[in-house]
Amino acid sequence: MSLQETEIEKDVFEVAVETGDLPLERTEIELTLGYSDGEIPVHFAGMINEAILQLPKRCEIRAGYRLLDVERPPGRYDGLIVGGKFFKMDKIVTSQLKKASKAALFVCTIGSSMEHWAKDLLKHGDPALGYIADVTASVAAETVTNVLHDHINERMLSRGLKITNRYSPGYCNWQVSEQHLLFSLLPGGFCGVTLSESALMSPIKSVSGVIGVGPDVEWKDYICDRCGVKDCTYRATRSAAAEKRS
Repeated sequence: MSLQETEIEKDVFEVAVETGDLPLERTEIELTLGYSDGEIPVHFAGMINEAILQLPKRCEIRAGYRLLDVERPPGRYDGLIVGGKFFKMDKIVTSQLKKASKAALFVCTIGSSMEHWAKDLLKHGDPALGYIADVTASVAAETVTNVLHDHINERMLSRGLKITNRYSPGYCNWQVSEQHLLFSLLPGGFCGVTLSESALMSPIKSVSGVIGVGPDVEWKDYICDRCGVKDCTYRATRSAAAEKRS
């Protein structure tokens, strides 16, 4: 998939992603809801259809990234210096990014309309549909991030570089408070996303994080068995997928 990107500042890019660009998988929504492929009740399957139909008119997708230099502080294994600032990423993330010469700090969002619709349903309409709409919105936000990730991969390959998997504050033992440090290296209100004092993104259906870039980096799967986050979306989805394969 070839997407158009605009350089809004030096090494800061916003990427145009349309709802039609999203390879949204129903199976991913079903797995997140806790159902293996083909096991979801017909009534809930209809609600997923309704939620997916709402996406084109309720998504306000924005996505972008900034490329910055990466350094490894001598004698430290618990973080990296990105753009001149030290990120205490813990060993899980640091070990995956240690060979990076650059980092792509990214932000993606689908806006707030789906979130507001889901909340309205939960409070005043159909709670089941509201919950499914909320899950669908979360999966859509992750799908936007997948599309941006693939785009960054294509752009870096054109420069003879490789990329790593992506990592976000709040996961893999990386403290969510470091969102503030990450956002400090991005233009204010980048992609329409802001942070609260407690590092909560607004709109909520947004994803931020870092991707390692360089000639020597390697793509590796997430090390879920070494992470302390028990309610991680990625862990739940992978567990359901593994159950399906067994």
